[in-house]
Amino acid sequence: MGSIHFSNETVFHQQNSETFKNMIRPELVQQLACPSFGLATSWIISRQGKPAGSLEQVWREFRRETWPFPKTKAGKDGEKARKLREKANDLYRGNPTEMDRVLRAYNEGICWAVEGSEEAAMGYGNRSAVYLKMGKYARCLANVELAKASGYPDAKMEKLEERKRKCLEVLEGKTDEVGGEVFDELDSKKELRVGEVAVVERPLLVVVEPEAVQSRCNYCGSKNELDLIPCRKCVSVMYCSEKCRDEAYSCYHKFECAVIKDLKNLFRGPKPTRMFQLTLKLFWMALNDLINDQEGFLKKYQEGLKSFRDPLEMDLSKQLHMHVLANDEPDTSSDLTGKGVTQFLTVLIYKIAVEENESVPTQVLKDNNSLLLEIMQKLVLMAKQICDQSVDDLTCFYPLLQMINHSCAPNAERIVSGDLRSIILTKRPINAGEQILICYFPNGSTDYKDKTKRKEMLQKEFQFECQCLGCSLDYPLLSTIEENAELRGQLEDIKTKSGDDRLKLLEDFLQQNDDQFPLKELAEAWNLYKQEILKRF
Repeated sequence: MGSIHFSNETVFHQQNSETFKNMIRPELVQQLACPSFGLATSWIISRQGKPAGSLEQVWREFRRETWPFPKTKAGKDGEKARKLREKANDLYRGNPTEMDRVLRAYNEGICWAVEGSEEAAMGYGNRSAVYLKMGKYARCLANVELAKASGYPDAKMEKLEERKRKCLEVLEGKTDEVGGEVFDELDSKKELRVGEVAVVERPLLVVVEPEAVQSRCNYCGSKNELDLIPCRKCVSVMYCSEKCRDEAYSCYHKFECAVIKDLKNLFRGPKPTRMFQLTLKLFWMALNDLINDQEGFLKKYQEGLKSFRDPLEMDLSKQLHMHVLANDEPDTSSDLTGKGVTQFLTVLIYKIAVEENESVPTQVLKDNNSLLLEIMQKLVLMAKQICDQSVDDLTCFYPLLQMINHSCAPNAERIVSGDLRSIILTKRPINAGEQILICYFPNGSTDYKDKTKRKEMLQKEFQFECQCLGCSLDYPLLSTIEENAELRGQLEDIKTKSGDDRLKLLEDFLQQNDDQFPLKELAEAWNLYKQEILKRF
């Protein structure tokens, strides 16, 4: 696809110019809690709820002055870093037990320090002292080395070396337990008993909430005990390792970094707004692919997307964007207002994050404008479908989760562990070849919602009508089912047990009595089982 072609649509141009004049005033947009959606809503209202005939029209008629935030540049500030570090020192002295809070304060100062500067070295040095006090000796040693590598002042080096000696004495003969690796797995080809782990995966893309920037890795989402390093150029992201920092920069952060301050305004608002920030990262991955191999990307995008649908058959770390684009579906929603908001939001994100981005080659935009706009719109439309926001301070993308279909009477349930693993546990026996099914809504199964309510929820959120067994047979609500005296007695006996014994008895109870599903006792047994198993993740 080449650049957008201009056509002689004088009438539209005049009408749309008037539309933009009737939108909310820029000074009011600045005051909105969520300016991007506020402006998009204002635009569609000014059009009496009618979307434009094409995305190209919105792009062509967009007026930059309607977005009242001037372009900014990312940069470090040594003086600000010093003040933040001194503030962290005061916090440390006044709150010696609130170590997480103190570490976050030091992290903020480290973000603002120029890489390799004395101020950066002082920040790492201060952080090493905190880790020593916490008994995190490996962390302390790592920060001592970071401080030395950044040019820690010779006059203060003795204190740093003393910390190092103390840590080495304690760690002598011990193994470092920091780190660890968990591998993804998916096995639906064999029979699965109740309580088996069917799927495990880590997020392949994350967006960190603004208040957690100094607490989580911008690439993998790990907290890493707050032992984080900053981007070399901007002050708005941190990473748990050099590997994550390099991977992020290679995949998307080289584009993100150039407009990181602009993104704060673009995606300001309630947490759902961050879904579009995650899809922007996917867009940048696609853009990076296009820049590196335009011919190869165009061939994949135009002819071979179907080959990227199965996430088990590809290197998702390099081809995640192609997998997402391969699984998009046409927008069949009848919500015209929603279509209009999506059109405007797509163009706004594209203008601010892509066209005004100095790290994006001008010629690439000129040659591929229509294609890139199309990709951006696809990703914006898919934001809700692919994003998981079950972790308070993160928006995550779990590719394998997208493969699991919905049922109102599911045979599996998803939990998220403290280290961000998405774990699909079987809650009912699953035969070989049978689909693994989860309920897309918390407390939205046949146990708690009647068929009419479930149908409304699914149509509104996912635009499909469920044909699962629970809907076909119209399973009754738990509240309407009489107790089974025999199973109640067995369950009460199980409740007197603890630990592994209780877990095994609950597994067997659910496995052996599944032919009587649905029952109150089975639902209660599963909830008890889940409470026990969560303690182990």
